[in-house]
Amino acid sequence: MDAVLRHPASLAWRVLGTPPRGLSRVDPAPRVPGYRVLREVGTGRRSSAWLAQDAQGAECVLKLQPAAASTLHREWEVADRVRGGAIVRMHDHGRCGDWAWLAMDHLPGGDLATRLRAGVTPAEALTFLAQAAQGLAQLHRAGYVHRDVKPANFLLRADGALLLADLGLAVPAGTATGRREGSVTGTPRYVAPEQLQGAPASPAADVYALGVLLHEMLAGRPPFAGETLLEILSQHLVATPPRLPDACAPLQPLVDRMLAKEVERRLPNAEAVLGLLGQRCMK
Repeated sequence: MDAVLRHPASLAWRVLGTPPRGLSRVDPAPRVPGYRVLREVGTGRRSSAWLAQDAQGAECVLKLQPAAASTLHREWEVADRVRGGAIVRMHDHGRCGDWAWLAMDHLPGGDLATRLRAGVTPAEALTFLAQAAQGLAQLHRAGYVHRDVKPANFLLRADGALLLADLGLAVPAGTATGRREGSVTGTPRYVAPEQLQGAPASPAADVYALGVLLHEMLAGRPPFAGETLLEILSQHLVATPPRLPDACAPLQPLVDRMLAKEVERRLPNAEAVLGLLGQRCMK
């Protein structure tokens, strides 16, 4: 059978969130030539992830999306230019029938979003910040902007170190993005003010999202929340971030520099974040 899935509509339900008629939740695993699929390990708005073995028996993760709406080819192109280091390694990609797929390293530690549910200490937060900034600095040095920095897009190795993942929305810095009415590029809880206004892609937008993540790690919640999407986005545009807990007050200047509304007042890229962290370590 040449199609990736025995019942491809079942994966569309997982990826797009629309349950097809006549299908149960327990569906056959996808078929990708050259890989033995073991089990599903994750699902999101745009993709589904499956633990698999390649032809040599090595474990990897297969990421699948409907080909018509796939960002996997872009993710492969960016990863091919920014290999190794603090970015998840990609192995291969392709298309079978109506489905696009991407093979990547299997990282058994899960993602940072899951890790944060247990809470982290200020020292752990700074370690995670430095590791996240290393991956983004690598991307920025190559001339790209991630545009979807959030905890779920940092994966943990077995030793607990973070690697940057999900490059499907990455574009070259300076790319004119525009903004369609009612649409948001990235994840609303972490989106920079200028992204909402359709400014060209800039590494400073990734820094802002990283600042939201830092605040979340230190305070136990993101700085901006609301019952509606409009409330959250409005706060990104005009609201002052809440102060950190007293125990984390020495880190308030760093958070403020990363969450500055005006791009010219914000740290310009992840390399600058690493520079400030290095200065703190030397004090």
